[in-house]
Amino acid sequence: MRARRFRTHWRRALTGHARLGFCPVCSRRTVFVAVTDWLRDSYECFRCGSIPRQRALMTVLEQVAPDWRERRIHESSPDGASSDRIARECPGYDASQFWPDVPPGSYRNGVRCEDLMRLTFDDGSLDLFVTQDVFEHVLEPERGFAEIARVLRPGGLHVFTVPWYGWQPTVTRVRVGAKGIEHVLEPEYHANPVDPRGSLVVTNWGRELPDVIAEHAGMTTGVHSIRDPRRGIVGAFADVFVSRRDA
Repeated sequence: MRARRFRTHWRRALTGHARLGFCPVCSRRTVFVAVTDWLRDSYECFRCGSIPRQRALMTVLEQVAPDWRERRIHESSPDGASSDRIARECPGYDASQFWPDVPPGSYRNGVRCEDLMRLTFDDGSLDLFVTQDVFEHVLEPERGFAEIARVLRPGGLHVFTVPWYGWQPTVTRVRVGAKGIEHVLEPEYHANPVDPRGSLVVTNWGRELPDVIAEHAGMTTGVHSIRDPRRGIVGAFADVFVSRRDA
């Protein structure tokens, strides 16, 4: 797999789809290579394989919680170079995936299962909660945001990414009705590290996202919209959100 990625990077670099820079994930000078024209998910660091949204998240994490290595951190559905770095450098880090057929708080193949809509953590037990491109898939996101607020300590942070259509209203693609899931729009799926069928997209988040979090979770949310070609943070949807539980 690494050899194939190496060959792909060199081919793209030789055609001009590359530039020098500094990667916030592996903290080294590197070459960023555009594997495809959809930069958000394919503008990779030659060294660590990170993509723009992961580099944006690490940049913001260092800004809002420079002592993150000493914090108690939980990440839901980790995947990629940024998750690997946080896990490697933070002794207080743990992570979970979600399987609908596994009871929350139990394990599958050594990996904890957690449902964002009914977390099993104690109240006020975490300093930081991280989600990367997860909340567009949560069936009842208001409950998920409220649950994260519950398990954060006063002053705790939820640092997260989602594809954000901030220029338009939020669009609900899926509803939970009396007969189960009801599709409002044509079903759309994103890659899922634990399910080859992918994850159903429930919400296209628009301008109301910070207000939804404030109403249902009581947290204040700031939006960090970054574009920094030198750090490989380019392309669409490079926004990072930081919600804070009031002290």
